[in-house]
Amino acid sequence: MAAHSSQRPDVGIALLSQRALRLPLVLVFVGLSGCLEDLPDPTLVDDLRVLAVRAEPPEVSPGATVTLDALVVDPLGRPRTYAWYACIVADQGAGFFGGGGETSTSGGRGTALSDDPYGDSCIRRYEAGERWAMRLGEEPTATFEVPSDLFDSQDALKAAYGLSEDLTIPAEVELGFLGIAGMNYTVTLVVEVDGRRIETQKRVNISRDLQATNNRPNLNPDQPSIHVADRELKVEAPGTAPVPSVGRCFLDESAPISAGRTFNLTPINFPDPPVDYLVLLAGTTTDQPFEIVEREEVLFYSFFATQGSLGKEVSKSTGEPANEFRLKADEAGPMDLWVVVRDGRGGASWCHEPLVALP
Repeated sequence: MAAHSSQRPDVGIALLSQRALRLPLVLVFVGLSGCLEDLPDPTLVDDLRVLAVRAEPPEVSPGATVTLDALVVDPLGRPRTYAWYACIVADQGAGFFGGGGETSTSGGRGTALSDDPYGDSCIRRYEAGERWAMRLGEEPTATFEVPSDLFDSQDALKAAYGLSEDLTIPAEVELGFLGIAGMNYTVTLVVEVDGRRIETQKRVNISRDLQATNNRPNLNPDQPSIHVADRELKVEAPGTAPVPSVGRCFLDESAPISAGRTFNLTPINFPDPPVDYLVLLAGTTTDQPFEIVEREEVLFYSFFATQGSLGKEVSKSTGEPANEFRLKADEAGPMDLWVVVRDGRGGASWCHEPLVALP
C-alpha cells in the first residue's frame, strides 16, 4: 500500500508544514515554580507519585473498550481520590507515529504551558463541553469506550494532528495516517492527596485497517524481569530466566540487599526476536511526502525507589540495559523499588519489589 498521494503532494506538504509548527511539549500542569535545577530527583519516591498509566490494550480501533489503571504510590499511605477524563488533544510530539506516552509532575521535570491551570488537559475540554471529551469515573481504574464513529469523518484526525478544519485529506493519505500512524486519544488522570494534586496524561493509540497495512496492534510488554547482583561480585546477568512472581521484579526474591553497597539491576527476558512494527515518516520528496518504515521495538526501563540512588533514570533493552542501585551506609531497613517498562509507542507494564536492606 502506498502511503502517499501522487495526485495531491501539496496536501502531504501542508500536513507536514502544519505539523512542523508544533514543537514537542510536555502537556502537564505542575503547580510548581522555580528553575528546573530545583526539581527533585525523579527516581526518588518521597511523596505522592504517579509512576505510570497503563491502557489495556494500548492500541485499538473505534468501538473498542480500553481498561485503564495506574501505578500510584505514596510512602505515607494517605487516602487519595481519582478522576479520569478522555478527549482529543492535538499531538505535539515529534514524528507521525506518536503511539502513546505519558507525562506528569511525578517525573520531576515538568513545565507549565500557560496560566490556565488545566492547560490543554481533558478536564477543561470536558467542562467546556467539547466534542469527544468525556469523564470516565472516580475509581482507581476506569473503562474507556472509543467512539464507534470516530473515523466516520476526518474531523477527529484533523483535531488529533492539529490540522486546519478546511483541509481536505485524500483517502489514500487518510488510510496511511489511520492505518499505520493512527491517532492518539488522550486520557487524563487526576490524583489528589491532602490538597496536593497530580495530573497525568496518557495517550491511547486508535488505528484503523491494521490488517490491510500488515501492521499488528501493539500489546503491553510483559512485566519486568530484573537480575540483581552485588556489583563487586561481578556476576553476569543471564539472557533469559524464569519470570518473577506476579507483580514482583527480582528473579531471585531472596537476594540479600545491604546498606553501603552498590547493586547491578539488569533487565532481561527481552522478546526474541524483537517485535517489529511499521511507522509513517515524512518523505524526502514532494512526489512521496510520506514513507513507511519498519522498526524494531526498544523497551525503556524506568527505576524508582524510596531510598538509595540510581545510576540513571532510564535504561534501554538495546545497548547497556543494566542500572546501578546505590545504598548509603545509613540506608538500612525496609524500602520499596518499582520498575516501569515502556515500549515507546504506548505500551507499559510494571513491577514492585519490597526490600529490607541489611545493616
